[in-house]
Formats: sequence, structure tokens, C-alpha cells
Amino acid sequence: MSTEKVYEMPIIDVTPEQMSKRVARHAELKYPPDRYPDSLIPGHVRKNYLVVGTGLIVDGGKEPMSAIPISEGFQMSYVTATPGNGPMLHNHDTNETFVAIKGQWRVIWGLGDKYHVDLNELDVCSVPPFVPRRFINLTTGEGREEGLLLTVQPGNVAKVEFV
Repeated sequence: MSTEKVYEMPIIDVTPEQMSKRVARHAELKYPPDRYPDSLIPGHVRKNYLVVGTGLIVDGGKEPMSAIPISEGFQMSYVTATPGNGPMLHNHDTNETFVAIKGQWRVIWGLGDKYHVDLNELDVCSVPPFVPRRFINLTTGEGREEGLLLTVQPGNVAKVEFV
């Protein structure tokens, strides 16, 4: 009688070299200033760092925009902005979850900025698919010039439409 454990899921071996391609160092993150068409418009200025996901390709296709360019069913980004800034009202075909990391952020939803909720640090708001949304930084957090927001979306590439 064998006492060897039988697993229901496969087990793979990942080398440190392979894993190093799946590590994002904050100090090395990059963002394209024109990733979104509203990113440079006053009141909407922000930096959007795609950390995990496929996203767009920058530098003529030589370098992935994402720090960890994988297609495993979700995207994760950091957004930094000074108070009063955030994207224009837009809609996604996916859920979008926001986590206020540094500072206070307002998540706004509905046509005409109908509703909003303010998030303090480490608060979370999850907006369903097809609900127009936007967010703005209200405060930066102590000793900072910009607030920091984490966003997570399911799927490898979310569709976006500005409203």
C-alpha cells in the first residue's frame, strides 16, 4: 500500500530566475503619460502604473508596459495623483476594485456623478461592471505630494469607454 500523497491539482516547480520575472519593484515601475487620453488634462492628471497584466506595449513594442506582463485573468495598477485629480467618468465591462493606500480617495459613480463614497487608507470599494465610475484624490496622506490608489480588474484586458 502506497502512502504517497495524491494531489488534485498539478504542482509545478518555479526557479528563482523564473520567479524574478514575476516580481515588481516599486522603485522600477514605469508609466506612459498618455496611457489614457485624459491623463494630461487639468483635473485628471495622474500616473497609472500597470503592475500586473498584459496592457499596452511601449517603446515601439520593445518593452511591456506592465512590470509583470502576464495573462492570468486580472490586472492590477497603482495610481498616483495630487488632490483634485483622477480620471474622467468612464465605464468598463468588468468590475473595478479600488483600495486607498495613501491618502483619502473619492469613488464616484453614475451618470452625472450621481453618487460617491470616500475611502480612507486601506478602505475598499468594488464597482460592478457597466457602472460609469471615476475617482479623485482628496488628500495625499501625511508627508506625501500624491495619494496612492490600488486598482484591480478581472480579465486580461478590460474595455473602457469614456462617458
